[in-house]
Amino acid sequence: MIFRKLVSPLYHHVLITGLLFAGLAAVFPVFALTPPPLTLKGQSAENAPIEVRLTRDDIASFPQQSVTTSMPWVNGKATFSGVNLQTLLTHYQLKPGTIHLTALNQFTAELNWQDMETYQPVLAVRHNDEWMRVRDYGPFWLVFALDTYPNLIDKGFLEKMVWQINEINVVP
Repeated sequence: MIFRKLVSPLYHHVLITGLLFAGLAAVFPVFALTPPPLTLKGQSAENAPIEVRLTRDDIASFPQQSVTTSMPWVNGKATFSGVNLQTLLTHYQLKPGTIHLTALNQFTAELNWQDMETYQPVLAVRHNDEWMRVRDYGPFWLVFALDTYPNLIDKGFLEKMVWQINEINVVP
């Protein structure tokens, strides 16, 4: 009788916890396995609206470019790889303009088109050959080659190196 009183609450707790996790996995399976997508917005040359949702795999399917650089958020030098931002925007034929970057936490930064053309930042999806997770600045991080262009630090470009990007909106 005493054994039954001790085991029964424990069994009940384990059963309820297991059912809860199984239910969450059934309802939200995509969130557990898939990083959030990137929304790319802008206008075409004919002023038609463009809006595309891209997964990490979509970004990885573009020609990849690597940048090895030092930055305040990582120890020593790190290698980041992903698509060149200009390659991505021109692929979708977005009309040039101010590039607005928005992160998952609603942090925003702006980058003008000319600076993008000059400094060729990479929309990184990998850090030292590993997929970037949300908890590790991913899945999308705009990275400039700070070792190649050290003057960018003085020009305020660190704030333009947005991580956890979920939206890029180009406004002509």
